[in-house]
Amino acid sequence: MLPLLKSRVARSTACAFLALSFAVSVFAYPIDEPVESSNTSSFSSSGSHLAAAATKNGFSILLKGATIIAYDDKKNELDIIRGGSLLIINDRIADVGMKLSTSIPEGTEVVDLTGSIITPGFVDTHKHSWQHLYQTMGANVVLGEYFYKFSGISKITTQISADDSYISTLMSLADSLNGGVTSVLDHAHGTFSPKHSDAMLKAQIDSGARVWNAYSIVPIASTEGGKFHLDWTGQEPGGWKWKQLEQLAKNAPWADGRVQLGLGWEMGREDAEVKYGFDKASELNLSVVTLHHVGYPLQVYGFGPKSIYKLNDWGYLNKSFPVVFSHGTVVDGADLITLRNTNHFISVTPESEHHYTHGQLFTSAFLEQSALGIDTSYTFSSDMLTQMRLQLQSTRNIGASPAHYNFRYANNTVMTVDQAFLLGTRNGGLAMHRPDIGVIKKGAKADVVVFNTDNTATSAFDDPVAAVVLHSHVGNIEHVIVDGKWVKRDFKLVGLDWKSTKATFGKSARKIQKIIKEYSKNWGRIRAEMSEALGWTGDEFMNVHQVNVEPSVLKNKA
Repeated sequence: MLPLLKSRVARSTACAFLALSFAVSVFAYPIDEPVESSNTSSFSSSGSHLAAAATKNGFSILLKGATIIAYDDKKNELDIIRGGSLLIINDRIADVGMKLSTSIPEGTEVVDLTGSIITPGFVDTHKHSWQHLYQTMGANVVLGEYFYKFSGISKITTQISADDSYISTLMSLADSLNGGVTSVLDHAHGTFSPKHSDAMLKAQIDSGARVWNAYSIVPIASTEGGKFHLDWTGQEPGGWKWKQLEQLAKNAPWADGRVQLGLGWEMGREDAEVKYGFDKASELNLSVVTLHHVGYPLQVYGFGPKSIYKLNDWGYLNKSFPVVFSHGTVVDGADLITLRNTNHFISVTPESEHHYTHGQLFTSAFLEQSALGIDTSYTFSSDMLTQMRLQLQSTRNIGASPAHYNFRYANNTVMTVDQAFLLGTRNGGLAMHRPDIGVIKKGAKADVVVFNTDNTATSAFDDPVAAVVLHSHVGNIEHVIVDGKWVKRDFKLVGLDWKSTKATFGKSARKIQKIIKEYSKNWGRIRAEMSEALGWTGDEFMNVHQVNVEPSVLKNKA
């Protein structure tokens, strides 16, 4: 969810939608020491995920007999290989096809996957992993409630410990891997102290997932002095957050490049501050900058429609790093042209935009320059199957509206299943300026997912893409490989002490859930405090009709 940030000059009026997704955590490492993967975590360190056969030159796996959803760069389309083989050597796909031209190294592990479907690992371009410990608490929450109940600037964030932050991030990323999501742009806005930041980074390293840690520089919630307020000192130019980011940049990347450092930054502040952040990203050679892009009441604060225009005008869309705009609620035609010309993408989070009521009125117009994201895994699942399916059917529904308004049916499908698949795979890699991610082709990163089709839904599939997008679920995912290493095998996560992880996560989650229930007795007062801190006028939201499916006749009898 999004944070709107303003300089001290205009905070009282410009903060209308601050932090639709701030975070918390609290685990620590000295700021001047590099963070390394711990051997004491619930996940084994990255090296222990190595289940492939060792060879003279490293390790290799041969997956054979499956239907492979590869990508053909020459034709710019998916390439379906039936009964094919895929050879992985170290962290790369060495060869793929019906017949391999690459020599198979001695000692290669051979896995017969006849009947299975192999896909590239899915790519999540927008997630806030730290919030996972709120699990199921936000089932009916809309945008306004989110700010004072679950956002990173809510009062609850002052109660979350470092250990809570670590285990929540770890469990969220484990949830991603279990669902075949191998790459995650983690908009890590739980940067309440150097310790918080290190906790999230440690979990990212330990998880085994491919992660871009977008270190978010935002204000934090505080009750110091007995009154709720926002502490902006860390994000000021030269503040402690910038100092930690600089230190982290000296040690990045981590886990043999699997975990990269980026920046979570926003537009709702003074121009000089915005430029400071983008200049710093360029100076530190960060791997990505990501920011929220929404509209409606925010547009008057320069946080919505003008963001892409301004960044392009200032020259920041021509730097070496990708810029990922999340949600894109009010992207217009001019923005789309700019994104296309500068090669930057929108992260569309379909379930989130339906759930929190951001809306998707214009989303179908810019899908060519979009990838998919999850957003908040405490409110719904972390898998990309759900997102691809929802975006596909939502786009079809909205796109067919002109026919419905004319009392007709659409004569053609608005969006194909292949397009939905690409949104969850290749487009995610392109959004990160990584054409070697989210695809199966020779030379691509060895991030792959194996779907077991021995089930009632897909045992006689003809179209493997349709089988995955429209008929499969997380329980069908048998194996997952990241960077050439098994992270899920035989339907179970590799290296995860589930009993210990479950117990630790449960303890943290129950603690926070209990506090939230206590806070719920005073939501009115807490909302008033938040409104004062953000400068809300009351015009940002409105009541809408709420559906009740209980038959009227039963209600009348009651």
